[in-house]
Amino acid sequence: MLRAAGLRVVETPGWKERTATSGPQPSPVGVLEHHTATPASYEDPAPSVQLCIDGRPDLRGPLCHGLIGFDGVVHLIAAGRANHAGQAKASGPNPAGDGNFLYVGFEWDYQGVDQGPSPEQYDAALTATSAVLAHIGRPAEAARGHKETSVTGKIDPGHVDMDRFRADLSGRKNHDGPARPGQPVAPAPAPRPEQPGGSEQEAILRRIENELLGPRGPKGEIVGWDTDLGPRTLVAMLVDLVNGLLGPQRDGQAAAQVPQQRSMDPEAIKTAFQALPPEQAAPLLAELVRVQQARQLTPEQQAQAAQQSR
Repeated sequence: MLRAAGLRVVETPGWKERTATSGPQPSPVGVLEHHTATPASYEDPAPSVQLCIDGRPDLRGPLCHGLIGFDGVVHLIAAGRANHAGQAKASGPNPAGDGNFLYVGFEWDYQGVDQGPSPEQYDAALTATSAVLAHIGRPAEAARGHKETSVTGKIDPGHVDMDRFRADLSGRKNHDGPARPGQPVAPAPAPRPEQPGGSEQEAILRRIENELLGPRGPKGEIVGWDTDLGPRTLVAMLVDLVNGLLGPQRDGQAAAQVPQQRSMDPEAIKTAFQALPPEQAAPLLAELVRVQQARQLTPEQQAQAAQQSR
């Protein structure tokens, strides 16, 4: 069903027989969204798969029905009962009761406090949730966040506005046009054949955007990465460092002719790099080297600059 909706799916060994023994098998009336609280990345997009299969010391697995990786791939964990929801309070059109009986559970693999979901992850969650709701004949409002049903103060999925998520679900088109509130949501249509470089280019651009701007806020606003200097985007850090390190040296102009925009304070630069998370500092340094190389004056430009300075 998920593949028919256009999703990339990984079947973990034994998922069809996997089930928790903590209660009756589910009869779902909705889909519940979670985050794993584990940092994820495009290089390591689904670090929590085994955890969701095995469980934790305080809670036996399986912990969800499907895990959605940072890259948008859905990993099937269990077809039976999963220990993902606990006791649930009434939310939207869904009643209170045993959440593991009432909901299909999707874990989104990301940290959730300092890190929000990736664009690919959010879109895959929409598609997967839409497909399941259509399958069980439930409206978009039956998609809930764990933070909306928890009786113990859960916060997941972090950095996700569930009202906006449901609005995005309702906006998905079916054969009769946009879904209306209370109407079952049809699964997203299968993707059209890829144009050369199209989808891959878009994925690369989304990844670059996420790395440069950092996690988004609950309404999609840019909030930046959480650093020791406060919320900062890599773009802001890059501008500060480039201005301080290089100064404006373009089009053959000598550095002496144009005043520096910022002082080149080595300690300030060191502090800026130390404030960044390690996984963000390395790409930034590489980008700085690339920018520096691109702006390096050629011998001809150096000679021209020296001539102009006389």
